[in-house]
Amino acid sequence: MTVRKWLVLCIVLLLAGCQSSAEAPATDTPASPAAQSAPAETDAEAIFTIVPQSANDFLARALAHSARGRRDEALADLTAAIARDPSLAEAYFQRGVLNFNQNAALALADFNIAVSLAPENAEYVHWRGRAHSWTDDQEAALQDYTRAIALAPDVADYYFWRGAAYAFKQDQAAAIADYNQAIRLNPNIGDYYHWRGKAYAANGDFDRAIADQTRAIELSGGVAEYYFERARAYHSKGLFDVALSDYSRAIELDGARADYFFWRGILFRDGGNPAVAREDLTRAAELGSAAAREELARMP
Repeated sequence: MTVRKWLVLCIVLLLAGCQSSAEAPATDTPASPAAQSAPAETDAEAIFTIVPQSANDFLARALAHSARGRRDEALADLTAAIARDPSLAEAYFQRGVLNFNQNAALALADFNIAVSLAPENAEYVHWRGRAHSWTDDQEAALQDYTRAIALAPDVADYYFWRGAAYAFKQDQAAAIADYNQAIRLNPNIGDYYHWRGKAYAANGDFDRAIADQTRAIELSGGVAEYYFERARAYHSKGLFDVALSDYSRAIELDGARADYFFWRGILFRDGGNPAVAREDLTRAAELGSAAAREELARMP
């Protein structure tokens, strides 16, 4: 084996792990395959000293570019890899991942090819499900999530994303069952508790909703949405003081969300403080809330 081929093989093995594993539901679950620790500097840079020849050479360099956040260079190398070997499923998959946030339909096309080439690869099937979710085909998404689970039943994220698809369809019982399984497999992800808490709240089970949002906060710290959803549950129970504290904390963490100001304004209104309520509702209206404008119009 030549030195060049040996270096490419090393980089492929080192970087493939950096690219593999879900309004995107998740706030602390990976939106793309999770990056792990970077290779040693000498190994990481060696890939750029090699002139790529084969499809795997281009794939290896694409992964290295992607690990450094160089999306355009990675896309170019992935396209070159595909041109040299149209049967290289991983190249389509990685190109789909890179395009996912910008163009879910384009990503779906690549995931379709990747799945057709490697139909037993659970990650390919799972990501195609996510692309279906983003293009509003929830039935196709559920089919792919279920297939991914059948192929790899011990991956917590697969249950989480299927739960999110069920929640989107307002099937809260099915969503909670999947969130339960995700939590059983990995009890240390705040988003799993957060989204299960939302499902509990949708069912009117505010005590469980509060417990889950509290656990999410314990695990993930300063995520505004977790405080906001806990505030909503407290508010629904008539616990205005703790609800106010959580609404205010959510606004402190993210002051650009109209719904945070809207619901704090409603809390002030419900608590008999219309002057302060008007201030928050006005801010919500400035941030684009039609509901806040309607509420302001009804106020004396």
